Amino acid sequence: MIPTILGSSPALTRASTKASLVAVFTGVSLGTNYALAAVPNVKVMDAIVFIAAFLFGLDVGLGVAFFSRLVYGYVNPWGQAGIDLLVFLIIGESFYALAGSLLRRGSFVKRLTIERETYAQWSMIFGVTGLISTFAYDVLTNFASYVFTTTSLFNALIIGMATGAPLAIIHEVSNLVFFGTVAPVTIISAKRFLAISR
Repeated sequence: MIPTILGSSPALTRASTKASLVAVFTGVSLGTNYALAAVPNVKVMDAIVFIAAFLFGLDVGLGVAFFSRLVYGYVNPWGQAGIDLLVFLIIGESFYALAGSLLRRGSFVKRLTIERETYAQWSMIFGVTGLISTFAYDVLTNFASYVFTTTSLFNALIIGMATGAPLAIIHEVSNLVFFGTVAPVTIISAKRFLAISR
């Protein structure tokens, strides 16, 4: 088992602790989504899923992605997602958990310190990771919006990308900002908290 970024404490590897982490991160994720509901495609949910996976591992990140998308897909101020689209939304949200889990294993991340001087490096790495993950999410979900209503997969991709482009751009730019600001501050704060509490 790969230890979490916060250490390999037995308390952090227990199933009950992981379930609690999933519940807390899901609650924060949904709370921020509903708070930002008036602004289409601007949400902190994606960064929260990334942070959960980065700090506590892929299983916690995937749990947060699944439950956040499941609840927000059904109880959404913009309308309920159908089951076919909801599956693609959950898979797409999992991209952020995968990105967080993969990034925390990188050797360059282990070399970054929690000092103020390295904040720009953290910000750049996380911002670009968020942008790439969001682009992949938008391609998948825009494709899924038309996959069952067009005559070919290629048509679904082209129509989805063309009609979804304005909201995709908003989503990608906002996630570049959230991943470049919220994620490093949260992760550095968690690492400092752990260093102080030891």
